[in-house]
Amino acid sequence: MTEILNGPSFSRHDNPKKLIFMLHGYGDNAANFMHLAHPIDQEEWQAAYIALNAPGVITGNYMGYQWFDLYPNGVYIADAGPKEFDQINREVNESVKKIIKTIDQYCESLKLTYQDCFIMGFSQGGMMTFEVGSFLQKKLAGLAILSGRIMSHQQITNENLLQTPIFISHGKQDEILPIKNYNKATEYLKKNKCNFESHIIASDAHNISPEAITLLQKFIKKIL
Repeated sequence: MTEILNGPSFSRHDNPKKLIFMLHGYGDNAANFMHLAHPIDQEEWQAAYIALNAPGVITGNYMGYQWFDLYPNGVYIADAGPKEFDQINREVNESVKKIIKTIDQYCESLKLTYQDCFIMGFSQGGMMTFEVGSFLQKKLAGLAILSGRIMSHQQITNENLLQTPIFISHGKQDEILPIKNYNKATEYLKKNKCNFESHIIASDAHNISPEAITLLQKFIKKIL
């Protein structure tokens, strides 16, 4: 399997100065997620948007991909034991390395650095967004976790991650990943003294609403 992930891209600029990588949710694909680039984009950012397809395929869903299996060994993640979590961790690490190799390729071709790169992800893609930031030993422009969760419980020792601006938002009506996931994530970020801003969107479920996009735009404008 290739180490470089594919997916559509969009930019209004021949020589973009910033890169915004977009990680879709479980069972979705990069093309479906790409449509958010247009409402998010601001001319002055001079950004290129790259939506990546997750490396894992889902049996019976030829248009959907996964960053890691929610049913390792046929066991749902909520009921997973040590053996299943070992498999999940392996798949997460493999996906993280492929995301980073892909970012490396774009940075090299456009002569940009990690500090020019912003990563945003929805749901399972939001989980992966944080995992990439946690793994990297370089500082990114920022991270955005939309309707996701943070899987780690360990103390953050990565100084680059501690300095990276993080945006986290969640719909209060979310039934797929209930709001308790947001509460745990923000407690974790606060405990580790991370540089983050957080938003509960009262009327949202498991979706990215115009309100969420406006909040994200304001955040990106501050850090880019």
